Amino acid sequence: MFKKSMAALAVLSLSAGLASASEVTLYGIVDNGLLYKHSKVETNGVSTKTDSFALESGISSPSRFGIKGSEDLGNGMTVSFKLENGFNADDGSFGDDRLFNRESSLTLSGDFGKLSFGRMGAIGSAAGDFDAAFAIGDAFDGGDGDVFGMAASDRYDNMVTYQTPSFSGFQATVQYSLNESSVDNTLRENSSQVDRYLGFALTAELGALQGVLAYETQNYASFGDKAQANTEDGQVVYLGGNYDFEVAKVFVMGQYFKGLAENPFAADAFEGDPVDGEGVKGYGAHVGTIVPVAGGDFTGGLYYVNSTAKYADEDADGKYYGIALKYEYPISKRTSVYGGTGWYKAKVDYSADDVYKEEAYQAYLGLTHCF
Repeated sequence: MFKKSMAALAVLSLSAGLASASEVTLYGIVDNGLLYKHSKVETNGVSTKTDSFALESGISSPSRFGIKGSEDLGNGMTVSFKLENGFNADDGSFGDDRLFNRESSLTLSGDFGKLSFGRMGAIGSAAGDFDAAFAIGDAFDGGDGDVFGMAASDRYDNMVTYQTPSFSGFQATVQYSLNESSVDNTLRENSSQVDRYLGFALTAELGALQGVLAYETQNYASFGDKAQANTEDGQVVYLGGNYDFEVAKVFVMGQYFKGLAENPFAADAFEGDPVDGEGVKGYGAHVGTIVPVAGGDFTGGLYYVNSTAKYADEDADGKYYGIALKYEYPISKRTSVYGGTGWYKAKVDYSADDVYKEEAYQAYLGLTHCF
């Protein structure tokens, strides 16, 4: 940890010197808030209740700092980089064992579009510059705290991304990862020993209307120590959009998934490996809105997910219901206060007459500052 902290300080100190050579910016978000959670987990009639009240980081926006820069190469060409770290503002710790865990990318831009290399968010990750599915189809852009339940991808290593220019409001994005995580799996890239990712997205911006059609697939490792039990590739299809009525922006999104290695919600209730290599399949839906109110924004959203998996001894059928409400008010150009609440309920029925239930409530109040 000491070496990593020293490396971070060295990078930050160098940024001032680099600024004279190219456009370099130090940026970030610090978010802290008070969060109350009440949860109840019940298995075959035996329940456990948990209550917590704590100071938490990143309730509204994940706390982060980053360095980004660009250089004009001439003839309409630009090279840029982005190095971004996620941290916990409540105790100063790193988000994980990586220095730049949120993004580490190098991009070449021009009349042809954008070509990016490195670690970055996938199309359906609700993270990063290429976030398409949830940025357009979800009012909360990836749920609100524990209220979400939908299938989503993640940030991946060894990613190559190409994004076209906008043609009359339409834009396409293609991504491929040769190994989703070099930290967890150091075996040969782009081989059957590692998990690989492929994603496509077509987005449209037509005045007040935005739309997205996206497809993601994960080619799970099928050979070696990291081989997955299910042989079918994980697949997710997204269709969504939003329309700005000025008095309110309305969001609608649906998704279909199959072959997933893990259930999107109540993962503990879907233990073991599905038979026949099928993985988990199902669908999800979301409707939400952002409404300007008294100088701030009120955001609300509903989530529903239905999933199923077949096991050797029994089948598991799950349902998820969630609702989230939030209000954010800017007290300056870079600082805002927020408060919100949410609830979700998950239920898993097994063919062997077992039942798993999970229900939780959250309420929070916090402060966000951008720099």
